[in-house]
Amino acid sequence: MSGALDFALLALLAGLFGLDRRAAFQLMLSQPIVAVPALGLAFGALEPALWLGCLLQLLWMSAVLHGASTPPNETVGAMVIAGAAVLLPRVTDLPIDDSVMALAVVFGAPWALVGKAADQHLDRANLALAARADAAAQAADLRALARVPVVGALRVFALHAVLITVGAALTLGLTALVRPALSLVGVTALTAFITYALPALGLAVALAAVRRRRGVALGGLIFLGVLLALGHGAPGLVG
Repeated sequence: MSGALDFALLALLAGLFGLDRRAAFQLMLSQPIVAVPALGLAFGALEPALWLGCLLQLLWMSAVLHGASTPPNETVGAMVIAGAAVLLPRVTDLPIDDSVMALAVVFGAPWALVGKAADQHLDRANLALAARADAAAQAADLRALARVPVVGALRVFALHAVLITVGAALTLGLTALVRPALSLVGVTALTAFITYALPALGLAVALAAVRRRRGVALGGLIFLGVLLALGHGAPGLVG
């Protein structure tokens, strides 16, 4: 029963963070660096979620919403990964270690593209809502007009709740299936991936989004400062 309640809470948080990303609030709570630690806090796994949230924020730094562009849905991708990682020890006997987080990233990251396709579907559906709003305004039907944004918000909430919950469940299942079958070499490779390769890739993505050299230098200095101050909390960085 606790597993069902865990997934129900995940669905609720997924819907709320999905709303924040684009449909309402827009307080940046849907960004991986906030959403993933919040998920970790809710499920008693704050420390690994902090590390994972920072990595995923770097990885999707270029997923910027502007104009008519539809980037990969970083909220869906990050919450699928984090949901699978933090729920795994609650439904299996596997701990959250580096190899588990790496597998969650590998299996969960493609869900950001599924989220992108869902966003495009919502955009097309919203055109019909806009037409309904125009018709209600012309008919001076205030009740019908007031229902339009509520319907739009509920669609976003439901879509993110379903996508993230299903994605996290499938990612969790794949991770639970693959992790016990790994050899020591496989575990070591995944540990190196999550500790070194993924941060390097994330930094490359983040720095590519910076247009001024001063920004690159400042970002590098800030990263080094944070690394020196908090490096003891990042798995694999110190002995």
